[in-house]
Amino acid sequence: MNLNKAKCEANYSFKYNQQQNGLGATRANIVKLLKSLDLVGWSTHEESGKLDRKAFTRFKTGSTAIFSKRTHVEAERSAVSILIDCSGSMNEFGKIQVAETLAIQLSRILDKADVAFNVTGFHGRQSSLREIGSGASIAVSVAYEIPIFIPFKQWGESLQRCAPKLGSINEWANRSTPDYSSIAITLDELAHRKEARKILFLITDADCYNEQHMIHLQGVADKLGVTIIAIGIGATSVKECFRSSDNVVNGEGLASASFNKLLKELK
Repeated sequence: MNLNKAKCEANYSFKYNQQQNGLGATRANIVKLLKSLDLVGWSTHEESGKLDRKAFTRFKTGSTAIFSKRTHVEAERSAVSILIDCSGSMNEFGKIQVAETLAIQLSRILDKADVAFNVTGFHGRQSSLREIGSGASIAVSVAYEIPIFIPFKQWGESLQRCAPKLGSINEWANRSTPDYSSIAITLDELAHRKEARKILFLITDADCYNEQHMIHLQGVADKLGVTIIAIGIGATSVKECFRSSDNVVNGEGLASASFNKLLKELK
C-alpha cells in the first residue's frame, strides 16, 4: 500500500494532541498505576544491619533486634498489547477513525508510563483447500481465513519512529475478520512475555463475532494470566463476549468508557 508519510505524521500529531473532555485526570491516574517504580524502604526489628537508635529502649530490656535493613522490592512490570480490528466493516460510520484515536491516545499514556507495549492491526484474506480424487471419491473444498497482522508499533520501537504507522491506521480497514485466530495468537505472544502483568487491549466492532468462540478465548486468557479489555466501536456484542468490556460510539466516549475501563482493571 502506498501511503503519504507526511500526511500520516500530521494525522498522528493531530490525534496525539487531541484533547478529550474528562480525559486528563484519567490519563494521570493510569500513568501512576502503570509506571514501574521500585519500592525502597527500611525493615526494623532486625538482628543485624544498621543500628536503629529508636530501638535503644528494646535493647535495655534484653532484645537484640535493634537493627534495621534497607529493603528493595522490584516493581511489577506491565506488558500491553493493543490489537485493532482492521477488517472491512471498520470502514463504516467512521469506526476505524475512532479506533485510531483510541490507539494513539493509549500509546501516549503507555509511553509516558514507560510500559512495554505494541500496537497491531489484523484482518484476513480468504483462502480455500481443494482435494479432488478420482473414480468414486468425492471432491472436498474447505474455505478458511488467513490472518494478516499489521505492525503499527513493535515491542521496543520508539513512539516517535512509529508515528507515521500509527497515523495510517485509518487506511488499513479492509478484507475479512479472522478474529479467533488473531486474538489467540496475540494471547500466546503475551503469555510468553517476561512481565508479571499482561494486558490485551482489543479494539473492534465485533462484526459477525461468534460469541461462544470469544467466551472460549476469555477462558484461555484467564488460564494464561492475561487480562482482556475489549472496547467495542459502535453498538457491538463485546459485553456478551468479554468480562471487561465497554462500547464507545465516538471520540467523546473515550474518557468515559475506554480509559476508565482500563483504570478499573489495573486497580
